[in-house]
Amino acid sequence: MVVTVNTIRLAIYISREEIAVMNLVGASSRYIRGPFVVSGCLYGLVAAAVTLVVFYVVAFWLERVTAGFFSGLGLFRYYLANFSSISAIIIISGVILGGVSSYFGVRRYLKV
Repeated sequence: MVVTVNTIRLAIYISREEIAVMNLVGASSRYIRGPFVVSGCLYGLVAAAVTLVVFYVVAFWLERVTAGFFSGLGLFRYYLANFSSISAIIIISGVILGGVSSYFGVRRYLKV
């Protein structure tokens, strides 16, 4: 989550002069924000995919430990049984987080 937000902030910071010029020329705030919000959503989607893969590997690695601790219910089996709901929550939250952070990140540079 922190990596995604910092990546978005860095992309916006690099484009701050472009944002200022577009604002001076008369572009609407929506027109300026649009590409950044879309790229933020894509960053969130990629971060969610990486999170799902990492969690898959960690859950597989901890299967025996968690099965012994939770009386036969392993983390990996639980992850596979509920994969659709877990992945939906992670993907939706990643996309929303990326879009919202881009929206508010561009706001700083729209004030001229």
